[in-house]
Amino acid sequence: MRQNKNRLLLLIIFFTITVAGCSSDKTTDILKQDIAYLKSQMADIQKSSTDTDVKISGIENKLHHFEDKSKDLENQIFNLSAKVEEGPIIEMPAEEKPLSPLQPEAKEIPPPPKEEIISEPPKSEKMKSVPVKKKKGEDELKSLAGLSPDELYKKAYNHFILGEYDRAISNFRIFLDNHPKNNLSDNSQYWIGECYYAKKEYTAALSEFKKAVEKYPKGNKSPDTMLKIGYVYHELGDKKSAIKELNALIKKFPKNSAAKLAKEKIKNIEKRK
Repeated sequence: MRQNKNRLLLLIIFFTITVAGCSSDKTTDILKQDIAYLKSQMADIQKSSTDTDVKISGIENKLHHFEDKSKDLENQIFNLSAKVEEGPIIEMPAEEKPLSPLQPEAKEIPPPPKEEIISEPPKSEKMKSVPVKKKKGEDELKSLAGLSPDELYKKAYNHFILGEYDRAISNFRIFLDNHPKNNLSDNSQYWIGECYYAKKEYTAALSEFKKAVEKYPKGNKSPDTMLKIGYVYHELGDKKSAIKELNALIKKFPKNSAAKLAKEKIKNIEKRK
């Protein structure tokens, strides 16, 4: 930009000198026109330069404005994060603030409630409640008996898993009554024994486990049942019968995982003799 200004100035000086040295009026007029044109060009250049300076100044002002906005946003974010870390401060409104103990609020004492006399139902109504419960139990038995063998077995087993041993026993017995020859019958009989074992009713557990062995000697639960019979004998204090039953298990099912547990149990029993 400065180079253009310098060139224009040199041209103006050159033409001025030339005009001074010329005697022809026509030449002088031409030179004057050229000088006027050059002056107008110089004015335009100066004007455009001024406009450019103004634009640059405006951009700089906007940049400063954005920098200030950015700093304000950073401060707001910092303040918000600090509030989150400290936790919200909940201020009780003036209307909900508790009253001073020196100025207790007077409350009206409500009148005592009227005594309601409830007459006892007649004996005939009391008698009706018994058959209703009985009917409800019969309906439940019918609904369970209507399930498929797999559904009924799963339902009973789920009760066992949840620790609802009495309901599990009831459901397993319904299974045995309705599906005595099903391939899950031996399992159902076994789990009845497990329910009693979990309840620490060892005499009942022993009886149910023995039923499983007697009714289903070739069932897949036979090794586990013999193992639990040994455990039950031990819980009842009959160590001799416990060791005998566990040894019978080891001999009959030597490769079964229950045999390994039986060996460990015999070692523990013999250590405590």
